[in-house]
Amino acid sequence: MVDFPPSDPALKHLAGRNMIFTVGPNDSEDRLDKFTAEASGLSRGKVRDLIDFGSVWVRGKVCRKQSRVLAPGDYIAMQVPAYGPVRFYEADPARIIFRDEVLLAYDKEPGIPCQQTPYDGYNHLFGALQRFLGPEAYLALHHRLDRLTSGVMVFSVSQRANQSISRLFSQRGIGKTYLAVVQGEPEREEWEVDQPIAKRKGEYYCPEDGQGKPARTAFRVLASGQGRTLIQARPLTGRTHQIRLHLKACGMPIIGDEAYGGIPAERMMLHALSLEFEHPVNGRAMKIASEAPLGFRPEDYSDKTITG
Repeated sequence: MVDFPPSDPALKHLAGRNMIFTVGPNDSEDRLDKFTAEASGLSRGKVRDLIDFGSVWVRGKVCRKQSRVLAPGDYIAMQVPAYGPVRFYEADPARIIFRDEVLLAYDKEPGIPCQQTPYDGYNHLFGALQRFLGPEAYLALHHRLDRLTSGVMVFSVSQRANQSISRLFSQRGIGKTYLAVVQGEPEREEWEVDQPIAKRKGEYYCPEDGQGKPARTAFRVLASGQGRTLIQARPLTGRTHQIRLHLKACGMPIIGDEAYGGIPAERMMLHALSLEFEHPVNGRAMKIASEAPLGFRPEDYSDKTITG
């Protein structure tokens, strides 16, 4: 787990809020830092730190120019992390599990976003890898894991691989294997969920009327014990929150996935174990796997272990 900084007392009450301010006729030609400080009630120095941190957006795009002159009708969005504009996350070379001239695979920690969020332009995996590789290095993101999910992510580090690896992901040419831990014990040892996923008011769900985008996941029990079950999940489609929603639909939300009914835990118990695909340049069969963390290994469970 990543150690997050403590909350900034001056910003804690604003954390998680999406504050939007609109520039009126009397505010035209104001600087971004001056206008945002007056509109939010924060000090100008604190607002400058947030602008530089990537927490302030103008007309839907992040803006790091403190002196940007605003025009009537401009809208300013500001989201603030509870820990404030603190730069704490860097890539760990020990978590790089594969690297050649065109690909890089990293074992992402739980709690870290894959890319920039509206509230934090620094502490995310893509930015950390870019800093690790150097400002002139090529780096491209082709898939995502939820912030709370750990495990394997693959990036291209050469334009030679960019188009091919993008095609593999878009055309389902990559086999994905996840591990999930749920409370209780399923009635079956293997099963498949074929249930569409839709989005409503910014949230994903499985509609009862069957409308939505097709989604299929194959599940298999690996082990159980201590009132919990370790499950292998193989998504056959690539919908957002697919494994989480399909396990919820089975009445078995993932432990730690409180958004979908899971019991509270130190982390969400979902881990991207491996990716299997043909190398985008040389065509060689690849399997890139991370080490299963504590709590995701069959030997962590004593009642029953399924093999094969």
